[in-house]
Amino acid sequence: MAFGDRVRRLRLAAGWSQDELARRAGVTRQLVGAVEAGRHIPRLDAGLALARALGTSAEALALPEHAEVTGVLGPLRIGERVWLGRVGDRLVAAPVPSIGDDWAAADAIVGANGVEYLPGAELGIVLVGCEPAMGLAARLLEAHRGGRVLPVLASSEAARDALAAGRAHGAVVHGPAETLDALAAQHRATHGPLVRHRLAGWQVGLAAPPDARRTWWREVLAGRRNVIQREPGAGSQVALERAVAAAGGATPPGPRVAGHLEAARLAALEGRAAVTIEPAALAAGLAFHPLERHAAELWIALDWADHPTLVRFGDVLTSAAFQRRLAAIGGYDLSSTSRGLAS
Repeated sequence: MAFGDRVRRLRLAAGWSQDELARRAGVTRQLVGAVEAGRHIPRLDAGLALARALGTSAEALALPEHAEVTGVLGPLRIGERVWLGRVGDRLVAAPVPSIGDDWAAADAIVGANGVEYLPGAELGIVLVGCEPAMGLAARLLEAHRGGRVLPVLASSEAARDALAAGRAHGAVVHGPAETLDALAAQHRATHGPLVRHRLAGWQVGLAAPPDARRTWWREVLAGRRNVIQREPGAGSQVALERAVAAAGGATPPGPRVAGHLEAARLAALEGRAAVTIEPAALAAGLAFHPLERHAAELWIALDWADHPTLVRFGDVLTSAAFQRRLAAIGGYDLSSTSRGLAS
């Protein structure tokens, strides 16, 4: 579908006449008619005005209807609802998560020949990682400063892989500070320069219902208690494996989940132990036993460090409003938070 066809489809979906779209966009009706008929490609300012009026972006309007996409975290399934971003010349997509009891807005549906855009599709900046606060920061950015960031949930290892492969603009990673320094040096040597933003520090450990008996965490480390775990390569899972090895135990049994919050919520719901971070344990009302202290950082490829949306996102991360929200959750050490993006 061409630019003009998509303008017409979105206009009709909104129930507007050409006159109404022209009024909302601040252009002439003749221009709208010429664009929809395929006789005219609007200048950048007019294209942006039409896109804003239609609730989308000029970039999304200009993309082909069945554009080839790359999965941020791997192959996409036909029928999946996805978020869309563009990393360089590559159009990337990630499955849309459900948020609480609501549905997050999707940009497209994966079809046999590419993606099929939904009304209001807009490309975003892609950040991959498992820090729950990234979703909060993305909402604050969109509401108060403008710009769209897509927080794609994945382990630190998967986030580093996506950044290295050019499927994301940034990765949210965590681990002991010296481990992050070594991994960052390795990334620079192999994939080029990046900038690092220290988000916060927190403890990784084991959580359990508050009425669990006092020896519950020892039973986990000895491999005698079922525990909700993360996928291989996740920073918290690696911390659990190190602690189990140090205690001379065996890897405990239990299901694997995709994120810190999911692990804590499932532990509270099912009355089991879980490996997670202290803020997630506190939010779920769980008892917590620390295993390691980790630093959480946002890594951004140097090519994208000056992108206006990422600059504004960095401002959100260091804003007093965002910092107060993290402090209210509890478990966050904000004393070493970066004041900006630094190489």
